Amino acid sequence: MKFNIIMIGPPCSGKGTHSKLISEKYGLSHISTGELFRQEIAKETPLGVLAKMLIDKGNFVPDSITLKMLFQHVNFIQSSKGHLLDGVPRTLPQAELFEKYIEKHNIKCDLVFYLHSPEKVLYERMFKRASEGRVDDNDQVFLKRMTNYFELTHVLTDYYLAKGKLISISTNAPINEVSATIFTYIDKYLAEINK
Repeated sequence: MKFNIIMIGPPCSGKGTHSKLISEKYGLSHISTGELFRQEIAKETPLGVLAKMLIDKGNFVPDSITLKMLFQHVNFIQSSKGHLLDGVPRTLPQAELFEKYIEKHNIKCDLVFYLHSPEKVLYERMFKRASEGRVDDNDQVFLKRMTNYFELTHVLTDYYLAKGKLISISTNAPINEVSATIFTYIDKYLAEINK
């Protein structure tokens, strides 16, 4: 049985790390909009040029462009046990458009994990990533990304909570402890739907 997961949370909250671990354990297709945009940027496509200009300044790529790219990618994947969406939706309009899309295509969103850590911890992780070469992680850009998150994305926690799908996870712990907690929630959900 296919199932689908959405990961939301502020920059450096561990979405990419835990998305990868979940995808590997449960056989889900890990779809990271950030990674898709980085591929477009590397190929220097028109979308990549536009995305680079916006991302380098800490801004979001417009909803219509992000969702078009996402849906094209999702449509190519047929063989997985489901999808794990990392970094999308990022705004309430994106979430509402995404809901319409998945309903139209007979897909459902099963679980939404909200990953979070204290702001000080997020900044420490940002400095580490910046030292490893992530061009969109520097002090000024990170501050803009954090502002965008709390102004545009954080509202999704209430949106998915109202739908009964939100699971809040603190990532201010060792990775293996956090992943074990997430796996417990997923295993419990799968056991319930497979009864």
